[in-house]
Amino acid sequence: MATPDLQDIEARFQKVDETLAAIERRLGTLELRASAWTRPLGTPAEDDTPRAVPTPQSETGAGRGERLDLPLALSLTGRVLMVLGGAFLLRAITDAGWIPRSGGVAVGLAYAATWLAAADRAGARERRWSALSYGAAGIAIAFSLVAEAATRFALLGSWAGTAALVVAAGIGLGIAWHRGLQALAGFTTLGALATAVVLMTAGSFTPVTIALIVLGVATLWVSYDRDWFWIRWPTAIVADLAAIGLTTRALNAQPLEPAGAVMAVQILLLAAYLASFTARTLLRGRSVVPFEVIQTVAALGIGLGGAVVVARASGGGDAALGVASILLAAGCYAAAFAFIGRRQGLGDNFYFYATLGLVLTLTGCGVTLAVLPCTMALAALAVATTWLGHRLSRQTLIGHGAVYALAAAIVSGLLEVSGAALAGTPASWALPGAAPWIAWLASAACLAVLLGEGAEPATPFGRLPWVAIAAMAAVGTGAMAIIFLGPVIAGRPPDPATLAALRTAVVAVAAVLLAWATRSPRAWELGWLLYPVLGLGAVKLLVEDIPRSRPTTLFIALALFGAALVAAPRLTKRAPPRSAS
Repeated sequence: MATPDLQDIEARFQKVDETLAAIERRLGTLELRASAWTRPLGTPAEDDTPRAVPTPQSETGAGRGERLDLPLALSLTGRVLMVLGGAFLLRAITDAGWIPRSGGVAVGLAYAATWLAAADRAGARERRWSALSYGAAGIAIAFSLVAEAATRFALLGSWAGTAALVVAAGIGLGIAWHRGLQALAGFTTLGALATAVVLMTAGSFTPVTIALIVLGVATLWVSYDRDWFWIRWPTAIVADLAAIGLTTRALNAQPLEPAGAVMAVQILLLAAYLASFTARTLLRGRSVVPFEVIQTVAALGIGLGGAVVVARASGGGDAALGVASILLAAGCYAAAFAFIGRRQGLGDNFYFYATLGLVLTLTGCGVTLAVLPCTMALAALAVATTWLGHRLSRQTLIGHGAVYALAAAIVSGLLEVSGAALAGTPASWALPGAAPWIAWLASAACLAVLLGEGAEPATPFGRLPWVAIAAMAAVGTGAMAIIFLGPVIAGRPPDPATLAALRTAVVAVAAVLLAWATRSPRAWELGWLLYPVLGLGAVKLLVEDIPRSRPTTLFIALALFGAALVAAPRLTKRAPPRSAS
């Protein structure tokens, strides 16, 4: 049989190309008759006035769109089915052994990339429905191949499969962002999340969690730029859940993940999102949005909190986490007071970064320091922030001082000591250690600072930290008084009736001192504590004094508390009116 020459073969291929070009022109004409429909992002909608059908040569113009109707829908559906059919044909050829599986996967990924490129070209021509169809088909093929190559065929390891997933998702999101195809971005995001779950079932927890964090940050910035608010939520939720799963695997009786890698991933979750939020709010000057607040709380609890738990369970790394938290806290405070407070004012960004600095400081001190050093650090922070806030008229700092004072009282055991002295039955009168004393003195020092010269809050809400600090100082003072006087008056072990009368006397004296303090215009807010103290004293008479007291001790308790009820209102009547400031 004669062999055809090269010119004959070239002529036949040229005829095939001409036939395909003619078919493409006819399909283009059919789509053009379906009329332009979608519009570019940010342009006004087109009206419904009839217009002339452009010629096939004009279909490359940038202003042409597609209007989705039945003919176009059928045409696009047919194209997608043909694309998917080609993918199954490649699958059949691979399964038949005509080409090796690795080659089949490579050809399949190239096939998917071809249709993603077609989606990009269609998006450039404003053929948005065609772009969505081609892109969805290409993304579906790519994700399916990645999942099978990493699980069923075992051609890709954990890290290679995850890298392929990130690349495919990045291409899909890039085309969607570049061409303004929100639907394609959503399809890519959901497909990537589903593929990540499949890869996790194969045991690839650490690399997939990293990929989810990268995908979460990518969708976050796409949503910032394109205002596609919803796509950042599912990626953040799945990334948070994956980090939780990673933590539980590291805390297993037989750890399934190395502690160091898990802590690195958890810190990556926190750092990636915080860096993105900081870049948007500080560099771009935007206000924080609910997503940023919610995801920051989640990243702190899951990322930093999980890292602390894993570090303590594994016996190492908690000191480094504490130091990192303190450094981040210093940065947040600097951003809030030195940058945002001066340039943007006391808005949402200021309170966001100030609160973040507070939380990170508490976490760093609690993780890094033992009880006594932690109490000393928190007490120093309480006094320093209260003094600065009072001198600089920064009510936020005064509020932070109250929180630090409360944290010092909790860490040191001052609240436990106070509860035992004021309401418990102490078996012995042992003096507390140094930590409760430091916490009590810190609260008293903060109260002294607030009652000194300086600016006063202009709203009742701004005085709440003052009242909180005064309450801690009053409780600590009453407890210390009972601890010192109890052994002398109630004996060792304490007589219940005498101890009850002593406690009532302390409550009565506290009420009179609070009422007397309201005579000063700088301490009138202490009157907020007066009636709660009197109410607690009345309840105490019914619960403790009457059931436990003898006639003599009950007489003393009733007389003292009755005198307080008479004296307190008279003292408050002479209190000066609240200033307008």
